[in-house]
Amino acid sequence: MTENQPIQQYLQLRSEFMGYLYAITRDAELAEEVYQNAAVVIIEKASSDETIRNFRAWAKEIVRRQALHAIRSRETARRHGRAIAPELLEAISETFCEDESTASIVQEEAKAMQKCVDELPQEKKKLVAMRYEHDATFAEISSRMNSTPAAIQKALSRIRKMLHKCTQSRLALSGEQQ
Repeated sequence: MTENQPIQQYLQLRSEFMGYLYAITRDAELAEEVYQNAAVVIIEKASSDETIRNFRAWAKEIVRRQALHAIRSRETARRHGRAIAPELLEAISETFCEDESTASIVQEEAKAMQKCVDELPQEKKKLVAMRYEHDATFAEISSRMNSTPAAIQKALSRIRKMLHKCTQSRLALSGEQQ
């Protein structure tokens, strides 16, 4: 595996892992934090000489362990009323591993989303790239764009809504054509 290959595979599975993490944590912010932490672990472990036979399953296990650690350390149970039962976590995990049809759905969603991003005006594409490809903060983007962080945050929120609507429309159209 090349140095960038594991992270590229991980990014391609982002929607799938984020759905899995949200199901476990029931907290969007915590799910994003766990996703980022797992990326660091994947980069570190993938650079070793260990052979990875099934990247998806291997990465899923890292994500799962990171989620369990985060749940324990953040006392998510207190904020949400009760902890997720270990049995439920195992059921989610088994379903995630067994359900290969989910992968094709996620790939269709990713393709639809990419087409929608490609159709964005150049200025909006630039905002999306700075925030999500280059991981720039709202403050960093606002200084580059001569704007305020609040305005950048609002603009990105609108773009996300547009992309969601566009993606859903594309998926609906492709579903009707099948």
